[in-house]
Amino acid sequence: MIIPAAILTYIRFMQGFSFTRNSPSLRRAVEDQQLQHRAIISIIDDDESMRCALKSLVTSLGFKAYTFASAEQYLDSSYLDDTSCLITDLQMPGLNGIELQQSLLAQGRHIPIIFVTAFPEERMRARAIEAGALGFLGKPFDSSTLVELIDKALEIGRKS
Repeated sequence: MIIPAAILTYIRFMQGFSFTRNSPSLRRAVEDQQLQHRAIISIIDDDESMRCALKSLVTSLGFKAYTFASAEQYLDSSYLDDTSCLITDLQMPGLNGIELQQSLLAQGRHIPIIFVTAFPEERMRARAIEAGALGFLGKPFDSSTLVELIDKALEIGRKS
């Protein structure tokens, strides 16, 4: 029995194996692949409302975001090697942001870090930037500045 090409194409389409470039199944497969390769932005802040706000901003940009209430929680996570950019508070219970940065560098992890703090002391800013921080923002900050810094962090990651 010979099956006309149109019927064969229809059967393949229904099974999710369509060979046409604009098929819904192919589009879904491409979108799924893109979602799996989204950059991971890790967010550390002891203030839950700040974590939620930052996560909302980051996910609205199309990135994966994982939040942590402390530096120790982040260091114990499975996301250390997958983090493309780290946004962290400066002053937190336990390890502060600068100590976290030092710990990551001591481990040989050169993750682009953006500090956000309610206490933007010049001495701490200089220390963070000197150790390689990408940015140091005082709260409240302009979200467009944070978005620019995230873009810069991801560009650095693409080059390395």
